[in-house]
Amino acid sequence: MRKLTKFILIALLCMTLTACSDNWEAPYASLDAENNSIGIRFDANGGLFAGTKDVSIVDVYNKAECGTSFYLISPDDPIRGSGSFSVSKNGYFLAGWYTQRSPRVDENGQPLDEYGALCSASGREQGYTYSGLWDFATSKVELDASATYSSQEPVLTLYAAWIPYINYDIYSVDAQGDAHLIETVQTIQLELPKWNEKTGKLNMNSFPGVDGATFDAAYMDQQMTQPITGTVGGAENYVDYETGTLNAESVAIYTTWLDGTWFKISTADQFLSNARLDGNYIITADLDFSNAVWPPVLVKGKFTGTVQGNGHTISNLNVVQGDNSQIYGGLFGSLEEGATIQDLTFENVAFTIQAGSRMQGASFGLLTGSRSSGAVLENVSITGTLYISNNCYPSDYTIGLLCGNGSTDGVTYTIDCMAAEDNADNITITVNDDDTVTVTFH
Repeated sequence: MRKLTKFILIALLCMTLTACSDNWEAPYASLDAENNSIGIRFDANGGLFAGTKDVSIVDVYNKAECGTSFYLISPDDPIRGSGSFSVSKNGYFLAGWYTQRSPRVDENGQPLDEYGALCSASGREQGYTYSGLWDFATSKVELDASATYSSQEPVLTLYAAWIPYINYDIYSVDAQGDAHLIETVQTIQLELPKWNEKTGKLNMNSFPGVDGATFDAAYMDQQMTQPITGTVGGAENYVDYETGTLNAESVAIYTTWLDGTWFKISTADQFLSNARLDGNYIITADLDFSNAVWPPVLVKGKFTGTVQGNGHTISNLNVVQGDNSQIYGGLFGSLEEGATIQDLTFENVAFTIQAGSRMQGASFGLLTGSRSSGAVLENVSITGTLYISNNCYPSDYTIGLLCGNGSTDGVTYTIDCMAAEDNADNITITVNDDDTVTVTFH
């Protein structure tokens, strides 16, 4: 026998709250004797009350105290305090509470499942359609003042209308316009990936990812003419609240993706924390490195990523190359095939070659030690100074103002080259016509 859970909220609604099920007999006689004879039943309709199946909630009101017209409180309303009951159903969300339900059929009387498809075609059980959506803020129970009521026979039953989660079929659209299914996600509302303004990374939320790619945009159509922002779908688009039914079983979402891992960068610290040689960066604000460090991994590494400057400036960089075993050195050790820097200004850059290289064929420059013929530089500008320290002994390696070797196309630059303070009396620096640097020791 299920234990009775009883709460009396006389000050609120003059009601007794009872949890009961088919295998538990409520003390209807004693309730009626106390004049608690107005029963209101909440039918979970296949769901769970407080995690328990096959349980209904019954509110029993005192007619003498509450009168013949009164409001109801939903089972999970916090006003009930410890007497509140949450209702749930795995894979579904609650559309609301309704006064009437009936088996769902089409215009020919053929059974329909909960998605509105013919049961004969889907093989699923018949669903329900509802009417009389109850608004707990405005709807009131109206009783006959002359009638006699019994708590055993509820004057009103409210049914939970459950809406199954929608199947969101997520497709990626390639350059030819062909769509390829990534994954199907079951939910009522799908949140699109969002950029984290603090970290510069893309939060995927529950959205499926694509290996080696970063989410770009989502559309309702394969032709990509109906962009989606914020969230996908949602109950407001696919639920008929008048009937408590779903009008779509699946929704197709078409997406585009950027190759590689991308970041949106608005601070110097973000750039440093997300530094990687294959990283792709969208610069959204001017970056001041006065109190930050230019990423060391870039100084001697082989960069294959992208920096989209969007007209912004990276300023006040002070970089020291102190590893005599590296073969390339610059803000970017080398710009490899596919590397791209666009629409970006580097301003007030100081690059000190503190140690030379024991590697034959090594090269150094303010922007990069080496630029591949397949590295793209467009609308890039740089100003700064290249310093030669006393541990730099050029012999088998090359120093260039902008880059040690490779083309300077796509870049405008104003670069000075001078001895560092510790080397001022030891060398003479000559900048040649091709902007290579010759160091002569005294």
